[in-house]
Amino acid sequence: MTLDPEDVEDLGDSLARYQGLDHLRVKRRGDSPTIFSGQSPDTQLHARLTHLGAGQWGLSLPRHTGRWERTPFVGPMDDVVETLVTNFGFYFEDLSPHQEENT
Repeated sequence: MTLDPEDVEDLGDSLARYQGLDHLRVKRRGDSPTIFSGQSPDTQLHARLTHLGAGQWGLSLPRHTGRWERTPFVGPMDDVVETLVTNFGFYFEDLSPHQEENT
């Protein structure tokens, strides 16, 4: 399946409905919109969606080996994002280094 340019924007809009996910961004990687955070070279991959056709998306999560593992979660994009945020919120943990503020 070919990724529509609007799919990346739609995924970003879907994520924006949830609080505490401001550090996440979405970009196209191949034919999949991918959720990531951080800056190169410290980019953290969090999840990716794969268009399966007929408005259906599949969810994959990164493994420690750098490969993607498919999950059994399939459905419309908003439903898959809700499942991801509700059940796998720990995948969105912000691991980027933060500078301490002097107060």
